[in-house]
Order: sequence, then structure tokens, then C-alpha cells
Amino acid sequence: MTTAYPTTAQQRGMAYAPMPFALVSFFSSSFVIYHILFQEPQKRKRLYHRLVLAMNFALLPLSASFVWSTLAVPEGTPYFSGAMGTVNTCTAQGFISVVFVLAVPTYYGSLALQAFLGLKNNYNEDKYRWIEIPVHIIAYLIGSVNAIIIAATDNFNPNGSGCWYAKAPWGCESDPNIPCERGGDTGDLITVMGLTLVFLYFIFPPLVVISLYFWMKKKQKDSPRRGNIGMSIIRE
Repeated sequence: MTTAYPTTAQQRGMAYAPMPFALVSFFSSSFVIYHILFQEPQKRKRLYHRLVLAMNFALLPLSASFVWSTLAVPEGTPYFSGAMGTVNTCTAQGFISVVFVLAVPTYYGSLALQAFLGLKNNYNEDKYRWIEIPVHIIAYLIGSVNAIIIAATDNFNPNGSGCWYAKAPWGCESDPNIPCERGGDTGDLITVMGLTLVFLYFIFPPLVVISLYFWMKKKQKDSPRRGNIGMSIIRE
């Protein structure tokens, strides 16, 4: 089976379409960081806002990697409009993308976890503040390990709107007439990465919310007249 290569218009679309959305994401995250650090620094006392702050710090380099787009692709690479980088810039972009594309949903999922633990402990953070350091470790450990393996096997190569996990030259995996020059075997790594993203975005948060729902129903039956002091605290 041969690869269907994109037209010039499609190449330009893949190269430039992500840029405005990535810029919006970058400046939005910058505003959240500025707001928490400088406009309302007292919010940093609460675990929730510290996790939000950490998530937005992770969004900055991730957004920047999408702004970088095909500019990081080695110059002269066919079918990539705007390519003016090197193998090193391509590897750097892919490395940043993998590390932070896994860090962001880890923080996203941790927000649901801290909400559950907060309500369960009436937002007495002394009882669940311990999750903060493990969340930071997990957020960067998973992505860093994956990125190191991919980089070590030369699998950061031009793919889509920049550099990601792929063999090179583009299309060599599906076209027997094109020998692959870069990219070693990594087993099921990319499948594990994909399943991890699905779990962090679509499975873990809903599971926490569902657990929270049933826990709250049980507490309401046990003490129907008890007010929810925790929600008033988290709104501060």
C-alpha cells in the first residue's frame, strides 16, 4: 500500500492552522499564571489553585510546540510546508510535546481527585495535601520516560503539523518502496501512550466524579441537614 501525500494546500493547512489556536492557549495560560502569581497570590495557599497553576505552566511549552509547528521540521523535508529546522530541532519539538502532552492531562485528572478528597475531608487540606508531590512526579515522570525512549530510538520525526512519533522519511512505514532511514522499534510504546491519554482525559476524571456522586448521596442520607462547608471554602 502506498502513502497518499498531501497537496500543497493541505501542507499549508497542517502547518499553519494550529498556530492561532496554540497562541490563544499560550496567552490564556500566561494570564492564569499571572493572575494566580501576582493578582491574587493568596490563592496559592490552596491545593486546587496550585494544581491549576502547575497545569498552566505545563500548557505553556506544549502550546509553544504547536506554535513551532513545521518550523522545527528539517529544512528540505518534502510535503512539509514551512520546514526550516534540523534533526535536532525536530527532536526537541517532539520531546517537549510528549513530555507535556502527558503532564497536562495528569494535572487535569488531579483536579478531579483533589475535589473528591476535598469534599470527603470537608476541605481540610492537612488530610490530603500529600497528593501534591506525587502528582508532580507522575505528571513529568511518565512523559519524560516515554520521550527519552522515543528520542533514543530516533523516532522523533516529521509527522502531521510538526515532529512527533514517526519513522522517517514520512510514509516509509506503509510504502514498501521507501526504506526507513530513522526510527527504531519501540514495541507497543505509542499504543500505551495513547491509552494513557484516553485514561487521563476520559476515564479517570469521570470515575472520580461518579465516585464523588455516590459518596455525596450516601452522606446526604446519613446526615441530611449537614451543610456543605467545603464548597464555600473552595470558592475563596
